[in-house]
Amino acid sequence: MSKAVDLSLSTRAMQYLVAVVFVGFLTVPVIGGVLSLAGVPAPESWLAAVGGWVVLAVLWVRRLGGEDDDSTWAAIPDWQYEGRFAEAGGLTRSEQEQALDELSEQE
Repeated sequence: MSKAVDLSLSTRAMQYLVAVVFVGFLTVPVIGGVLSLAGVPAPESWLAAVGGWVVLAVLWVRRLGGEDDDSTWAAIPDWQYEGRFAEAGGLTRSEQEQALDELSEQE
């Protein structure tokens, strides 16, 4: 038997990767250079630049990244719960959603 390992990144991890690379290439040289020109010693200016880089990357992802990856089931249509995805928990998911629908109808 062969086993497959999935090494793909989640959407949130991919957003962080892009933000860190994109923001890093733009901010670290600019912030570090400006602080060096302002008379701040080189190690401190570059340390501040890297700190700003991390803060800006996290803020960017949190602000523009959308919702967290909360559910794998969000990508699966309801009508496939009892078919293709039955053995992966689709039957249980279908029953849970039906129960929630019944509760919301009663209210």
